[in-house]
Amino acid sequence: MPANDPSATANRSGAPSLPPAGAVHDAEAFHRAVLRGDPRNADSLLGLGALCLDTGRAGEAETLFRALASVRPGPDCSYHLGLALTALERAEAEAAYRQALVFRPDFPEALCNLGAGLNAQGRLEEAGRIYRRVLTVRPDHAEALSNLALIRQGQGMIDRGVAALCRALAVQPGNPDILHNLALALDRQRRPDEAAAAARRAVAVQPFHAEALSTLGTLLRELDRLPSSILAQRNAILLRPAWAEALNNLGNSLHDQGRLDEAVTAYDRAVASRPDFTNAHWNRALSRLLGGDFSCGWDDYEWRLRQEGNQAPGGPFPQPLWRGEEPVRGTLLVHTEQGFGDTIQFIRYVPAAVARGWRVVVEAPRPLLRLLGSLPVPEGRVTLVAKGEPLPPFDAHCPLLSLPRAFRTEFGTIPAPIPYLKAEPDRVEAWARRLPPRTVGADGPGGLRVGIVWQGNPQAAVDRGRSVPLAEFAPLARIPGLRLVSLQKNHGLEQLDRLPEGMAVTVLGPGFDDGPHAFRDTAAVMMGLDLIVTTDTAVAHLAGALGRPVWLALKAVPDWRWLMGREDCPWYPTMRLFRQTRPGDWRPVVARMAGELFQIMMAKAMRTTDILVETAPGELLDKISILEIKRERIQDPVKRRNVETEHGILTRTADRHIPSTAELRELAAALKAVNTALWEIEDAIRDCERAQDFGPRFIELARAVYRTNDQRAAIKRQINERLGSALVEEKSYAAY
Repeated sequence: MPANDPSATANRSGAPSLPPAGAVHDAEAFHRAVLRGDPRNADSLLGLGALCLDTGRAGEAETLFRALASVRPGPDCSYHLGLALTALERAEAEAAYRQALVFRPDFPEALCNLGAGLNAQGRLEEAGRIYRRVLTVRPDHAEALSNLALIRQGQGMIDRGVAALCRALAVQPGNPDILHNLALALDRQRRPDEAAAAARRAVAVQPFHAEALSTLGTLLRELDRLPSSILAQRNAILLRPAWAEALNNLGNSLHDQGRLDEAVTAYDRAVASRPDFTNAHWNRALSRLLGGDFSCGWDDYEWRLRQEGNQAPGGPFPQPLWRGEEPVRGTLLVHTEQGFGDTIQFIRYVPAAVARGWRVVVEAPRPLLRLLGSLPVPEGRVTLVAKGEPLPPFDAHCPLLSLPRAFRTEFGTIPAPIPYLKAEPDRVEAWARRLPPRTVGADGPGGLRVGIVWQGNPQAAVDRGRSVPLAEFAPLARIPGLRLVSLQKNHGLEQLDRLPEGMAVTVLGPGFDDGPHAFRDTAAVMMGLDLIVTTDTAVAHLAGALGRPVWLALKAVPDWRWLMGREDCPWYPTMRLFRQTRPGDWRPVVARMAGELFQIMMAKAMRTTDILVETAPGELLDKISILEIKRERIQDPVKRRNVETEHGILTRTADRHIPSTAELRELAAALKAVNTALWEIEDAIRDCERAQDFGPRFIELARAVYRTNDQRAAIKRQINERLGSALVEEKSYAAY
């Protein structure tokens, strides 16, 4: 909801009747004439004070009411003095109202205004007692009922608050303030349609009620009625042009329509009106980042740390906040924040911090520690600590999502050495035996195993509009040879019990990621899948971090990290983005996925140019290791997909014919290390050729090729011997 929640309203009932507008001047002149002749005339002191108060001259009103107190002290004098002090935002107002109650304990207006002041100070229990006193005197006092409802809401008793507001409306059915408060309360009960109806009634009664207009606009945004939401916010701003909350609310609705430049302009105006307005800075960051303005977006993104419930800008630590300064010395604490997906996405910066010279302590949720332990960092340079556990000494700290700003990240400098997380080999092996077989082709190209995730956490605000009903993916399940494998956990599993006819989804059964380590099994299963199809959840980040092929279904205006209008993702080179073209309509998204998957399946089924020949196991593992190196080093997405296809075919062949033992895994790793060395030698030779340097270094590099190839042949020979292969490679190197 907007930040315009009303405080309890002050009450002017019981004040002298104000003359008609045209007679105010005459009335004021009359009272001043009386007071010139009789400065202690109580009626004119009260009457002129009331006129001053109602015409915005609270300071003069205070002087008049204090003079009245010396002439005729009593409840009216103290009550009106309280009104003047309230208008002046002076703390003495409380004492004035209490003095009025000494004179008249059952004075409902004084009680109401005292309650409003206590409520504004956060003294909810005292305020509630005061309003209940009013209701013992006048059970139908609409203002007391309404303000007591606000107290109930502040204490978390939303149902009782709504009931009190309904009683207040029974007394004053057309009171716009009560209707507005009811709209706010109904929204907190997650009844947005009824809340919007109450806000509309408030605006119908009082068209110039700016707060009700802005609340209506916010409720219409929740209901995805964005054009009407924008109109309501603009009308509120016409009434209060510098109202930061309404400008921020307008920016939110424009953002949701994808009108990012206009949204940023609205946030700019909100910040200009209230420079310390945290939410406006934060929302502007989201619009800037979604629009690709990283240079300004990262700066605004720091304002998230000032939001309620988050840490202060400097964090809870006495050590300095690292903002990217050089040189670096000692140990950097990186503390994670937000959700698991954010941690997986931005943990990529930890190796970059190590490369800068830091030793790094990562404080992260305990369930993620095992996965994060696979980061490619030198041994001993990174320490993982579970949140809540004692921290080792450190010299500086940085929130994880502040690292992009510290590294001044732009599109071209996003650290993306994919994969930067790895599944556990023993879990990969175990789940490979449990995964369902591919349904087309026993050898060579076959069917596809496609992992699927459809539901995020419905309680999270960011989940609005990003989850997809599982039944929407039925067109994928109808593709011959394609098998859907559920990677879904927790929310959304109940949808598996009501699949449409003809839709089958393989469930991995009990034990799937039921342990204390998050995503341990999910990561392992992903290594045996051909593709992961997912909505915007942490699973998308995991698949991308593992370097697995992943297709992401996105709502029309997605979370900032997915940017706008592009199919690739600079954060994850193996990811493709499938975007809604119409908000809320997933059918074209799934239809496009199904069409592309069908073409892939047809190509696999009709492929006739591949020649399958027997080969030695060492030769097969050698080819796989070369493809793994290419996956890590080739950036071109088309070339990477070709490499992924070939790697998948050969890996599946190896899985069927070569046992996975510790010794063979060590030999395969040694083979990859030798091939990596060969790759680097060949790169160095090309550097020499470009520089026309054919001297001693070039000659030594050329000799290194032969020597390294002999090491490669020796490892392949060991593999073949261990497996009893009839095909043995023979190679030798004679020294010069």
